[in-house]
Parts: sequence; structure tokens; C-alpha cells
Amino acid sequence: MPNRAGFTLTELISISVISAIFIVISAPFIGNIRSRADLLACEENLQEIGLGIKLYASEHQGRFPLSLDELMEGGYVEDEMVFDCPSSQALGDAQEPDYAYVPGHTILSSSDAVVVSDKDENHKAGKYALCVSGDIILKQ
Repeated sequence: MPNRAGFTLTELISISVISAIFIVISAPFIGNIRSRADLLACEENLQEIGLGIKLYASEHQGRFPLSLDELMEGGYVEDEMVFDCPSSQALGDAQEPDYAYVPGHTILSSSDAVVVSDKDENHKAGKYALCVSGDIILKQ
């Protein structure tokens, strides 16, 4: 009897079917992980924007900027990519950010007033909002 190395056709088909079933079962979890990672990156962007706003306010008698573009121009934010939400289809920048900004606030405004928030189309699970206090909340 000859010594055969390798797999039989039945063994290869069995392994392929098991692999396909595993991929189909795990696909929704991988999508959820990516969505959660985008939310975390978005939260980090808002934290950095919030720090830039606080720095700006400290040099402008407590007033917040009229637009997010002023943060980039004044050097209060180092990387323009903080204006780009990872879940957005468009590439956000300082002139056209992926976040909605509400001008007119000061450091004395109500601490729970929203200053910057995700645009509605950025995330399906809700949207983050940056408050005057610096807190970031997830709105459903």
C-alpha cells in the first residue's frame, strides 16, 4: 500500500464549510467592533476640539471662537484631522468639519450647553456632543 501525503477531498470540503460558517457567524461582530472603534475615535476628536476651544477662550476673555476654523488658524489644534469624523463619507477639515458647531458661547455659558456635536448622518448608534463644561455625552 503506497504512503499518501495530503488531504482527501472530503477533508478539504469539510474544512471549507466549517470556515465559511465561522466567517458568516462572526461578520456581524466585526461590523460592531468597527462601529465602536469609529465612535471612540470620534470621541477623541471632540476631546481635542474641546481642549482647543478652552485654550482659545483663555486667550480671548472667555469667549469661544466664531468657527472651528479659528482653532486651526490660531494653532489651538495641531492636526486638521480632528475635524474629520471617521464614520463620515466626506473628508472633514477646518473649513468644512464633520461636526456641527454652535457659536456664541463663553466659559460662563451653561455647563450642559452643547458646543460641538456629530452631524446626524455620522453615526447610526447616536451622536456625541461636547458640552461647555468639556464633558462629552452620547445622545441617542
